[in-house]
Amino acid sequence: MSRWWAMECAIGLAAVSAWSGSASASMQGTPHDLSAVAGGAACSFCHTPHGALPGTPLWSHKLSTAVYKIYESSSLKAKVGQPTGASKLCLSCHDGTVALTETVTGASGGASIPAGSANLGTDLSDDHPISFVYSSGLSAQDSQIRPPFDLPAALKLDRSGELQCTTCHDAHDNRHGNFLVMSNERSQMCVSCHDLKGWMTSTHANSNVLVAGAADPYLQSGQHGTLAQAGCLACHRPHGAGGPERLLHFAQSEDNCLNCHNGLVANTNIGADLLKLSRHGVSRYRSIHDPRESPATAPMHVECVDCHNPHGARRGLSRAPMIPGAMQGVSGVALSGGPTADAQFEYEVCFKCHADNPERPQSRLTRQITQTNTRLEFDPSGPSFHPVTAMGVNRNVPSLIPPMTVATQIYCTDCHGSDGTSTSRGPHGSLYPNLLVGRYETADFTPENSSAYELCYRCHSRNSILGNQSFAGHREHVENAVPCSACHDPHGISASQGSVLNNSHLINFDVAIVQPDSRTGRRTFEDLGVFHGRCFLSCHGRSHSPKEY
Repeated sequence: MSRWWAMECAIGLAAVSAWSGSASASMQGTPHDLSAVAGGAACSFCHTPHGALPGTPLWSHKLSTAVYKIYESSSLKAKVGQPTGASKLCLSCHDGTVALTETVTGASGGASIPAGSANLGTDLSDDHPISFVYSSGLSAQDSQIRPPFDLPAALKLDRSGELQCTTCHDAHDNRHGNFLVMSNERSQMCVSCHDLKGWMTSTHANSNVLVAGAADPYLQSGQHGTLAQAGCLACHRPHGAGGPERLLHFAQSEDNCLNCHNGLVANTNIGADLLKLSRHGVSRYRSIHDPRESPATAPMHVECVDCHNPHGARRGLSRAPMIPGAMQGVSGVALSGGPTADAQFEYEVCFKCHADNPERPQSRLTRQITQTNTRLEFDPSGPSFHPVTAMGVNRNVPSLIPPMTVATQIYCTDCHGSDGTSTSRGPHGSLYPNLLVGRYETADFTPENSSAYELCYRCHSRNSILGNQSFAGHREHVENAVPCSACHDPHGISASQGSVLNNSHLINFDVAIVQPDSRTGRRTFEDLGVFHGRCFLSCHGRSHSPKEY
């Protein structure tokens, strides 16, 4: 390089250092070393000592006149407009609309930046937002954004306090790859700005599983190694993302989870569960879920992120009703009916879809008392309920299998979850209807056996039931092919609809099986005390007018 060109480069680098705050470093051998294209002078590709654009670091490259489609998101608090400052300089090459050798001093024509990851195009909706004021006010609005005074020295805002391309990239220094201003291994650069609750102790931030088995070639390249090393990049791409919001690899939300939860990276093969007869069918819905949606009014849908927060999920044992580690950091609906940003109990997550939302799933059985709002069914003030939200009201349940007692509480997922062929515990997919973990026949005239009521016999001793220890007619009923569901409603009965006299012991008749008594016209159970009651009804051709036990 001649002394004149060396001086030109020195002037240009000094100017850009003042503009972006970066130290000048050698570009030789980097993708920005375009000396062959620029006639032997790498610096003159971008800079000129004379005739440069005013107010710039002696910028010589012709600017783009494109109007850009900018990043938008329902959860974005920053005010993002058209690119400004240093970002416009970067985009003069990286939007692909201006030839590489076109300058403000007259040179024109030639080739533009080739197609690929470096050519961002004019659609920036799938790229990390730029040219917005990064302030303490923004941090106050969004608790997951760190205040600017917490940023490391390497991440510099411009003189207007705006985040630009140069906050993350130094065009003159490629020691960290992709011209990053600091290493991003284990997402150390991402989390310098993004303060994700629970991330540092989460499974995704600390797992040493290899990501080479992921379905996405981006993770198969070998540069990421383990999930912990990939960090945020296991799910997100700062440029050229698969979808316009939240910069995920894939446009469809669930594909970003199944990318690794395919049995080749994560131990759990969720994809296999989602092909089963009964499932939370995440693939049925497209672009419906939104992190800011109201559980009371959101359209019917289910996505992985309705139940899981990938930034906070972790391993660890829990005890009902406390929320399991895999569901940490998820929103919910409290027992009172109000939304909660951080669910403390597993049932609060289930209530988002199965409680007050008018589009909630409906029962397949025709009950005497109809109620599909599970929040009301499990209301502790009700006459009877399975002990999900509180201990059950019945103090005499001799059929319980130890270590269960009348003080035990259970999870929704103790009954509703992946069946025994699955590698996962959660309610992803089951061979049995209603996403049950075991077989539970509800059809009339079902012959009794240990398999038909496998679900019930997980907690209630079959020997106790057939031995009539809690109800003198149990054996007679089930052996005469009356299913458990004919009399018992497994969730519970709302306090506003049932009573302790008529609906204790989960009694809520299936009206397709249990008919009114022909003599009295009644279809009623009456609780007369411990292990004592009577029925007015007709079932299997036999009338109880009443039948007392």
